[in-house]
Amino acid sequence: MKFGIWSNGWRPHTSPQLAYEEDLKEIILADELGMCDAWISEHHAEPVYVGKVDVLPAPDLLMCKAAGLTKRIRFGAAVKVIHLMHPVDTALQAATAAHVVGDGRYIFGFGSGFPNPIFSEERGMSDEPRRERTAEALELILKCWTQEEPFDWDGRFWSGRNITVLPKPPADMPIATATFSPETLKLAGERGYIALTAGSPAVMRKNAASYMQAAADAGHENPLKNLVATASIYVVDSEAEGIEDLRAGVEYELSFYRERGLLKMLGANLGMDEVTFDSLVAAGQYVIGDPDSVCERLEALYEESGGFGTLLYRCGKGWAEPSKIETSMRRFMAEVAPRLSRLTPTLTAAG
Repeated sequence: MKFGIWSNGWRPHTSPQLAYEEDLKEIILADELGMCDAWISEHHAEPVYVGKVDVLPAPDLLMCKAAGLTKRIRFGAAVKVIHLMHPVDTALQAATAAHVVGDGRYIFGFGSGFPNPIFSEERGMSDEPRRERTAEALELILKCWTQEEPFDWDGRFWSGRNITVLPKPPADMPIATATFSPETLKLAGERGYIALTAGSPAVMRKNAASYMQAAADAGHENPLKNLVATASIYVVDSEAEGIEDLRAGVEYELSFYRERGLLKMLGANLGMDEVTFDSLVAAGQYVIGDPDSVCERLEALYEESGGFGTLLYRCGKGWAEPSKIETSMRRFMAEVAPRLSRLTPTLTAAG
């Protein structure tokens, strides 16, 4: 197993500059600790955030700066919401970022994003067909990257004349997606895309089996190496100490989840009637405690979900003091990660 971070940038309001500086510090630390990947969320504004929360709507910009401050770590968007921007612009911006980041350290991550209609409506579009618009956007983006001669596009959602995109991305640039959609999981498996997964172990196992079946049918070997899981991890001397450190920050974030309607979605995914910080800890959605207990819980997640190739430590939250977050990350890589690196997926295409 490999390790990385998911920089899920969502910080209580200070200023965007300070929020991004905190994100960069965590990314630089992850690189120093030998983590392989940094996946950076694309979060767009919602009215409930104004004056209260800082978000990052353009992850490629942060990646380009972070690349100059790090040595080895790769960067991927988790995810670029490709149905919100004309695919020609997405194609040229992502290809340019791939070359600015350089050295094969850029991953193109795409998806349809959080299902809030406001993001489409404020761009003058209907949100109802966003999955179909995402699918068409992806195909147009790929054509922009592979077609040498100018071409026209007359699609259901997008159109263009004499399209020419330069630069082209590196030929071996990895592509990734984050999805619960069976259709997109199948597509990712068939094409060998990296797939980011989350949720309860049962949901993750179901998604992994679908992904693996599609990959196996397409002839891909060892597809679970391209499956990436995320976890909210906090390594400290005891669970009680960790809960005390994180409670105020997590409960503040959950209050926004409640207002946005996300708690209902999360509860349905986890089979919970009431979602609270304590219930999420009890369900293993926050893995908090000493190195031995954290290792044990992550091994259980790995086995119950069927396994994955990379585990991401969730960052970008401001749940605790920065010095405590740094200590937790250091302890994770020194005292937990070496014990997990031996794990090998056992899931078969049959589940």
